[in-house]
Amino acid sequence: MSLAMLAIASGLLQALGYFVYVRKSLRHELKPNPTTWFMFAYGTATLTVLEWDRNATWMMLLLPVTCATLSLFVAVQCLMRGSLKWPEHPMDRGAFLTDVLLTMGYVGIWVLTSKNVLTEEDKDLFALAFLVLTNASTVVSFGPLIREAIKDPRCEHPLPWLIWSCAYATLAYVTWQETGWESEFMIYPVLNSALHGLVGVISVRRWFLPAAPLIR
Repeated sequence: MSLAMLAIASGLLQALGYFVYVRKSLRHELKPNPTTWFMFAYGTATLTVLEWDRNATWMMLLLPVTCATLSLFVAVQCLMRGSLKWPEHPMDRGAFLTDVLLTMGYVGIWVLTSKNVLTEEDKDLFALAFLVLTNASTVVSFGPLIREAIKDPRCEHPLPWLIWSCAYATLAYVTWQETGWESEFMIYPVLNSALHGLVGVISVRRWFLPAAPLIR
């Protein structure tokens, strides 16, 4: 199978995972964590811009574009349910503020460059730094969701997370073939494949608990 077909397959797997997740959410079989999903929505969009700015190919951008678009849909779902609000847990607040600062930082660099305060070389260096930091903040953004899933694994379902893990693993292969293992672009798919797989494993515990309605 060609790299282009594998890239398309990764995007389709990502979309399939969202279809399963949204369906189970609407059927109240899981409970999306609003803080994490809000961070997913704008965090993935920011990372997509960063990778595009560093000349990532369409094959490397297809999955994150799909993720940014559909995670926004889940965040809107949380908003409509009234669960999207200022986080109460200190970990959630810290994760949220970290992502906001990273986003503001990149926008600031873009503005300075457009005003000719920074050179294009400076912008490229800063974009690389924020690409790495934004990927690192992904771990933080998963914190609220993982914390809630450990507390009550019925809040999540393993199927969509394992599908997403496979999607990111496919993207990792495509990225490897496009840029090599040493590329900074490898951070995003490898890290996300591991984190999504972790949530899938954690939520498997729901099948060993007595059936009970989720606290909405």
